[in-house]
Amino acid sequence: MKLTAILISVIVVLAVALFWGLSARSNVYLDGRCFANVSYGDSTQGNFGFKGNITFEFAKDKTGQFYLTGIVNYQNHSYILSRNVTFNYKNIIDNKYLVEVIGHGKKIRDNMPEDVSALAEKNFGLGGEYFIYLKNNNDNYITIGTPLSPMINCVIQP
Repeated sequence: MKLTAILISVIVVLAVALFWGLSARSNVYLDGRCFANVSYGDSTQGNFGFKGNITFEFAKDKTGQFYLTGIVNYQNHSYILSRNVTFNYKNIIDNKYLVEVIGHGKKIRDNMPEDVSALAEKNFGLGGEYFIYLKNNNDNYITIGTPLSPMINCVIQP
């Protein structure tokens, strides 16, 4: 009888710990939309530059999307970049996430040639898998960055 009571107590404690762990873990996934202005330059790749906007949408079901639009300057030519990217994201530890791009599409305004498009995909994470850091700052903005540095502060939209 005493053994049964101990066993039931252990099971209850484990169930509570599991529930607590799962509920605390769910807070690492964002839910909402944010907006940021983006300015990017890279003189090592034919003076590739970008000025535009990005809108992120994150969901607690570990999915999201972003819309990137603006002007790309490359080798003395200007192009319109207008892309929608869908992704899955997984929390690795603390603010570190693995992002897996599952789809992206050009909008009708996008007029970049394929060679410039390939540079944009590489520079802006429009394909593949990569690590990013996400930090929700008092539900006002989300800092998005790399392992070495913050890149943008994305203002949370109501």
